[in-house]
Amino acid sequence: MDNHLLRPEVQAAINGKPEPFIRTSFSMHQRYIYVAAPIYNKQTIIGVVRLARSLESFDATIAKFRAVLIITASISLLIALIFMFLQTSKRFNPLRKISEAIFSSSEGELKTISGKSRNDEIGLLISSHNAQAERINLQIQNLRNERTKLSAILFNMTDGVILVNAQGFVTMINPSAQRLFQTNFQADKDNTLIEVVRQHQIVDLWQLTLKTGKTQNTTIQTSMEKDNVQVIGSLLGPILPGEVLLLFQDLTLLRKLETVRKDFISNISHELRTPLASLKALTETLQNGAINDPKVSNHFLSQMDEEIDNLTQIVTEILELSKIESGKVPLSKKLCTVNDLVTRPVERMRMQAERAGIMLDAVFAEGLPKIDVDIVRIQQVFVNLIHNAIKFTSPGGTIKVSAFLKDQSIHFSIADNGIGIPPADLQRIFERFYKTDPSRSSSGTGLGLSISKHIVEAHDGNLWVESTMGFGSTFTFCIPISQNKP
Repeated sequence: MDNHLLRPEVQAAINGKPEPFIRTSFSMHQRYIYVAAPIYNKQTIIGVVRLARSLESFDATIAKFRAVLIITASISLLIALIFMFLQTSKRFNPLRKISEAIFSSSEGELKTISGKSRNDEIGLLISSHNAQAERINLQIQNLRNERTKLSAILFNMTDGVILVNAQGFVTMINPSAQRLFQTNFQADKDNTLIEVVRQHQIVDLWQLTLKTGKTQNTTIQTSMEKDNVQVIGSLLGPILPGEVLLLFQDLTLLRKLETVRKDFISNISHELRTPLASLKALTETLQNGAINDPKVSNHFLSQMDEEIDNLTQIVTEILELSKIESGKVPLSKKLCTVNDLVTRPVERMRMQAERAGIMLDAVFAEGLPKIDVDIVRIQQVFVNLIHNAIKFTSPGGTIKVSAFLKDQSIHFSIADNGIGIPPADLQRIFERFYKTDPSRSSSGTGLGLSISKHIVEAHDGNLWVESTMGFGSTFTFCIPISQNKP
């Protein structure tokens, strides 16, 4: 056994300062705790007593305690982390919702955040966000409504609208413009202005508008027989820089109505001037002494009476046509047979036809269904059409009135073998005061055909004419048959 005198616990005891020491025993290969105490004899150290104890059981206890402590600490840490996560989630979940609501605005309206109210800063932020979202959503909805209204107006306009950018590409075209230029616009493709309208005159107007910045206008003719289409180009300025709005107004009907109006004024002036001039001449002749000759004066008075009748007829027919066109003339409809409808006007006009050396005949099948019409008005149509045929049929000619059933309508035709109507006049034959005779030397006011057409249309029917120069004309009108036949 080695000398234990040099062991630290022994030296500490000898020095009067005993203290424990822990070290591994080389012989036992275990950890021990050593402590030594001096032995005194009359104040003199005569020896040292040393105590050694194994720490194996103590280390095991320490190890168990350390394990329990580690497990307890780990569980506590895990619980703390879970608690922190829950608290963090609870605190930051509204922030995440706010973030999601804000980012969702790229898809449309802002979303509001629902949930329990909070009294902290996050609650204040949520309230502020919801209020702002409601205001923005209201503005978005108002903009959508305005855009819907604008689109509805734009796409239901009778005028054509084309929007062209500074590069000459069409960015918008409404249906009226597509119909006007017969184009199939594809929004997903680049369509140049010339490709859409196919008219350099329009492209020139767009370029001039873009260059000058001033509104330009011109009149063009399209491929759809639109003779008067007004084109107006306007630069949209700071709202849409470089964008030019082209507006296309179809003035064809307006110009045609203007022509009809001018012709009406000219024709009625001519119709009134003739009898008025005759009355003026007859009056002056009587004033110059003819009134003293009973025979001459009676003849002149008879002529004056005839001219007054002509004036009365013109005024009466104008008033009647005006009432019919405005729908102010009520129709006294009742069921009648074709025979009841046709026989009287044919017999009425037969004597006039015979005086002109013309054969007038009526042929129609028996058993035709009844029709619901204003008998007086439809008979007026027959008289007008037969009278018109007599005027333009030479002596020895024939006029045939016929009736037949076709397409749930009774068709009436008045055919003559007279001089016929020039093709250029066929489109205007039913206009007021229109006459195929440029000199207007033929009798009549030129209102009969127009009145007849309006009467037929008031019965939901239609009136048209077919004619060949030198071979005669056929006027045909149809009236729908009555739904409730006896």
